[in-house]
Amino acid sequence: KIPSGIASTLELNPDDVSAAAATSEARRGTGFLTGKEVKEIFNVYIAREMLVDESKPANIKMNCALTDALYKLTKKQQMQLEPSQETATPTSVSRKDLLDLWVSKLEPAYALVAMPGNEVLSLKKGSPKMIDIEVEKRQGNKKFITRVRGVEEYGVDSSAFANDVSRRFACASSIESHPVGRPALPKGCVECVFQGNLSEELQALLTGDESLSSHGGCKGAEYFVPKSVIAETLRKGVPAKKRR
Repeated sequence: KIPSGIASTLELNPDDVSAAAATSEARRGTGFLTGKEVKEIFNVYIAREMLVDESKPANIKMNCALTDALYKLTKKQQMQLEPSQETATPTSVSRKDLLDLWVSKLEPAYALVAMPGNEVLSLKKGSPKMIDIEVEKRQGNKKFITRVRGVEEYGVDSSAFANDVSRRFACASSIESHPVGRPALPKGCVECVFQGNLSEELQALLTGDESLSSHGGCKGAEYFVPKSVIAETLRKGVPAKKRR
């Protein structure tokens, strides 16, 4: 999302900023923009203000509004500056670097989309929540247990998931709403616990990427969770599996 201060400073089209013409009805008028739309708003502004550097066509000339929107320091940042530090801003910047800076100034947001298809289930501010897969060695023996938390964020019913995993990989499973000695869970969430080291199998199952594991139980899954939101932790004494 484009912060209101930046939209005002650059006098951006309110309809563009609010995603009024979004192809998805769920996003229309919400201000939740795709990467393509964010880039288009940037390019339209550059063209409107005629900021392409004629001497260096790959560069963009900085006007007062763009400099203020992208380089202005917050009061906290100004207080942290040493007297000797320079605060001069560039007069010409490569389009690529300026686009990267533009994107960094926006408010992060994400959408949960039903797969297959493109139905938007929900729109949320901030960064996507992680699904944590943690494997630990049982005290006193060579067996392992795998803990999973965070699947609810992606529309996965934790009880059904635990049963599915147990069936696919022939392992014991349980659900803990208040795991002892573990970080507290968000309201309405549980931790799924499975017998064995199933880190690779669960990643393959959740993402639908069967290349991550050779286990036949990973086939035919329909969770479609992005790889980027899965975090793996192997506790002390847990060896990483060798890929076949």
